[in-house]
Amino acid sequence: MLQTIADRLESQIYQHLNQCGLMFRLFARVKTISSLHHKMQIKGDNYRSGKSLIQDMIGLRVVLYFQDDVDALAFFYSCGEVVDSSIDEFDSSTFRPQRLNLTCKLPAEFVEDFRKALPEEFAMYIDSTYELQIRTIFSEGWHEVEHDLRYKCKEDWEGCESYSRVLNGVIATLETAEWNMKSLFDQVARVNYQNKNYRAMLRNKMHLRIKGEDLSPEVHEFLLQNHHVAESILNTDRFVVILTLLNHQKPIELTYDNLLFLINRIEMNNQELREMEPENTRKMLDDFFA
Repeated sequence: MLQTIADRLESQIYQHLNQCGLMFRLFARVKTISSLHHKMQIKGDNYRSGKSLIQDMIGLRVVLYFQDDVDALAFFYSCGEVVDSSIDEFDSSTFRPQRLNLTCKLPAEFVEDFRKALPEEFAMYIDSTYELQIRTIFSEGWHEVEHDLRYKCKEDWEGCESYSRVLNGVIATLETAEWNMKSLFDQVARVNYQNKNYRAMLRNKMHLRIKGEDLSPEVHEFLLQNHHVAESILNTDRFVVILTLLNHQKPIELTYDNLLFLINRIEMNNQELREMEPENTRKMLDDFFA
């Protein structure tokens, strides 16, 4: 039953992120009995005294391809049913990974079945919550290695402090690679803009999963004749677009045209572009923003 609830949570989150066009992977797990015993050995006094409860009986991990998607998703969830968070601030003077773990309330429709399915000996120590971890795809690999080969066996690293620092330095290298990758796509988008390849500009600027192959001829011609509008799209705040997609419950088909029309409504409100919206697209966008 607990795995079924975890699978349903995973399906809900997957559908939501997928309709936003984000590039991601999603994993779900349920704590095993042996893991609960291990946790009680380490923190049992806190749980028995009522100071805290186990909040990660169900855990989900969202692995995103771009760091700015992590920021947007963390901001989105922090405005919802979050009861606790572990978000490390960056420290410019030390090498260490950034944790971004959110403890969220279970949706009401899952709570009764969740409580019934809990192991009886541990039920009183477990909260009706789940943990959501948000990572980039680069840091995910590092965390998996570090968790299994250092965190779980700290005694193996006694006397190896310098090597432990080197391992932390690897995450710093990966973070640099993430920022370089984002900068690379921004630069490619700018070159696309200069070459008037507006479909490629839009794809590399937004780096989302976009349906279809190109802008419609009418929209492309409009951009060719209105270079300043294309420049405005290039300078769009991607973070705002992603948050808009995350916040609105109604899905929108992310074709190149629809994405451009969406950006126009969010950022520019160019009347000529508004008038180019097909009737079905106009209705879809009206419903989306309603």
